[in-house]
Amino acid sequence: MKKILSILLTLAMVLSLVPAVFAADKPTITMSADKTSVAPGETVTLTVSLDKELVADAVGISISFDTNAYTLTGRKNLGSRPARLGFTNIDPANNQGAVKFFYLQTAFDKDDPSHTSFAAGDWASFTFTAKEGADTSNAKFTMKVDNLLTYSDDGASQVQVPHNVAGSELTIPVETAAAKGYTVSLGADKQVASGQIVEIPVTIGNNDGKTTYSAYDMTFSFAPTILTLNMKATSIEGYRVIPGNGTVRIVRYGNAAELGDALTLSFVAAGQGKSDVKVTEACVDTNANAIEFDAPAAAILDDTAVITVSGYTVSLSDDFTRTDAVGSVIEAGGNLTFVPKDPNYDYTVTVTVGGVEATPTIDEDGTYTVPNVNGNVVVKSTKTPKSFNVTLGDDTTGAATATYMKDYTFKLTPADGYTYNMAVTIGGKDYTGFTAAANEDGTTTYTIPGADVTGDIIINSNKQVKQPETYQVRFVGNGAGEATGESTVQEKANYTFTVAKQENFEYTITATMGGTDVTVTEGANNTYTISNVTGDLVITIEKKSTLTMKVAVSEYVQMDNKTVFLVTVTGTPEEGKAFAYGDNVMYKTTAYGENVYSWLVIVDKGEAFTVATAEANITQASATAEEVKQSYDVNETGVVDINDAQLTYDIYSGKYTDFEKVSVRKFLRADVNLDKAVNSTDAVAVVKHSK
Repeated sequence: MKKILSILLTLAMVLSLVPAVFAADKPTITMSADKTSVAPGETVTLTVSLDKELVADAVGISISFDTNAYTLTGRKNLGSRPARLGFTNIDPANNQGAVKFFYLQTAFDKDDPSHTSFAAGDWASFTFTAKEGADTSNAKFTMKVDNLLTYSDDGASQVQVPHNVAGSELTIPVETAAAKGYTVSLGADKQVASGQIVEIPVTIGNNDGKTTYSAYDMTFSFAPTILTLNMKATSIEGYRVIPGNGTVRIVRYGNAAELGDALTLSFVAAGQGKSDVKVTEACVDTNANAIEFDAPAAAILDDTAVITVSGYTVSLSDDFTRTDAVGSVIEAGGNLTFVPKDPNYDYTVTVTVGGVEATPTIDEDGTYTVPNVNGNVVVKSTKTPKSFNVTLGDDTTGAATATYMKDYTFKLTPADGYTYNMAVTIGGKDYTGFTAAANEDGTTTYTIPGADVTGDIIINSNKQVKQPETYQVRFVGNGAGEATGESTVQEKANYTFTVAKQENFEYTITATMGGTDVTVTEGANNTYTISNVTGDLVITIEKKSTLTMKVAVSEYVQMDNKTVFLVTVTGTPEEGKAFAYGDNVMYKTTAYGENVYSWLVIVDKGEAFTVATAEANITQASATAEEVKQSYDVNETGVVDINDAQLTYDIYSGKYTDFEKVSVRKFLRADVNLDKAVNSTDAVAVVKHSK
């Protein structure tokens, strides 16, 4: 006898949950997953299984899931029977939220009351796909046994089948891996008025622990009918702007910069509507990598800023900077805030909103506020330089006050038997930017530039009793390193020194005392004496090599406190030998000439370095000279890119003060235009030949 109607009504009823306490003689229904977490776009498969045979005439099992995180993309009957095992979705609103699989025995024979048997093993599977942009770490799947019934032998009633449930609730989080290396993001969406300037900050970040960057190469797109680029094409040192049709490429290299806002895109709102400003390409790197590597692509986290043309205009005095926003547009009802660019002036400010005069508020930190803007804003100002108190030191004279942007001068009249060491503070901070000029009457006039007068000035002359004279001794000349002697000498004492003369060199030794020539007396064993010292000694030791060669010296790179000189030797060394500077074999630089050999020498800034000095250090060594050819691949990676320009910039800007990180060879390769110096023209040439 068929019981279809009664069975369907039974399946529509939701029965109570299965008890958690397992009984050994009951079959267990288990839900398991093939993954513990997934990334957006990946799948996870849930499997429902039986640990032993189960007898049931009506089955209904549902699995609910988090629709914010997952979409049902597959389902499958894994058992060999019954053929009528089916699936349905429970949530009719959006066809997801829960899925159910079921079995109905649609006929029952009283003369043969056999029941349906389900074998142990996997029963059914369900595949879910994690959504892109899923924002959840607690995505749950819940299994519920809605119906598990058998018919009575006479077919008149239904009986619940005893069973256990395992793994009824599983959490499979959707996890998005953080971007590695440098990242690039555009600023927030903006609303501006037609004809106004809109500026979009471009931010560089890093997820590897780095805090700075040195070089970038970025390309942006925009709608030219809505926005007009407000950045002129330029190729100035370390920075290039390359406009296109609805695009702009910006290249930067130079000193290391802190992470954060790296540059600002500037546009003029040319028409009404919306425009996407989008990052299409971005490479970022640090100058440390410029030595050996090419610049990698950065991860673009926020690639688009939407610009909507509308709003009130803001005409702000050049004396001030907005703090509420960037640009010259403000939304209706917004608060306009601005601060002085230079706090060393007293300001008189007038404001109109929609042509009506308004009075701004002023905070203690100097911030001006115009609240609830309901029309175009015009801010005008006048300013007066501030004045500050001056405290003078011993034996100094000057005015009692100083005015910003007006040079301040004071005079020292020294007393006999005393020394002075002038010290100045401005606004409580040490200041060393003053200059000193000696006067004919023995006084000294000191000047503090007006731009530095930004606070109260305190002058301390540090007056001290003069100590007995001790004279300094200094050795100069290309043979100075071979001299041995004390660095000071007492007044009226005799000074003796020795010179460790080398073979194959001729020596000339002279001296001055207090700036006047003085006699140097030669003694035994290469000793020399200057008698009755009454002033500072400068002893000059010059030596000349007997080797035949043509030596040239030129300034190659300027550093903060050092200078790199290029030493070239033109000639042919003896068979099996090469020219050497000291212990270093010189490079054969055929780009400078067929028989030209080169080396680089670092000396302290201001120290003399002449051809004679170079000749004194040039010998021949039993070696083969390595050749350095002209190439734009400065870092020798095999690819010419922005990092080659970065390394060139770092070399001529003085970042490297020795040859430990960057070799002499790479220094020589940086002279790509072969003018025997490394400067901005070399970096620009590298950029032009980069990929």
